[in-house]
Amino acid sequence: MKSNDLLTGESFVPRRITQKFARTENRIKFHNQKANKLRHSVMFVNTPLQKNLRILNEIMLGKTKGVFHKQYLLGKGYSFDVLTHYDYFEGKRFSCLYHFTIQTGENDHLIFNRIKSNNQ
Repeated sequence: MKSNDLLTGESFVPRRITQKFARTENRIKFHNQKANKLRHSVMFVNTPLQKNLRILNEIMLGKTKGVFHKQYLLGKGYSFDVLTHYDYFEGKRFSCLYHFTIQTGENDHLIFNRIKSNNQ
């Protein structure tokens, strides 16, 4: 029984029932292309999220709470357009970026709180 390689379309005789590729290189290339396509499709969201996380990790190093002016964050390159989720902190619901809650303070300040997790 012959099968067709999913990457190249070439015909081959499979050695296993589940074999879909004629060569290991074809299997690796196929899955790399698939992963790259997915990675590129979410890049417009992941890039600013990761940049924001790097900024917060830097400015919140050793702190559980920090108050920063919006202009300071903008100067660091922080993007206010992305969030990861909403969570409850001290009984109130807040916007979050990974393990940080975000609250608005007075005079264009933002208050960030590090959320304690089981592994921190």
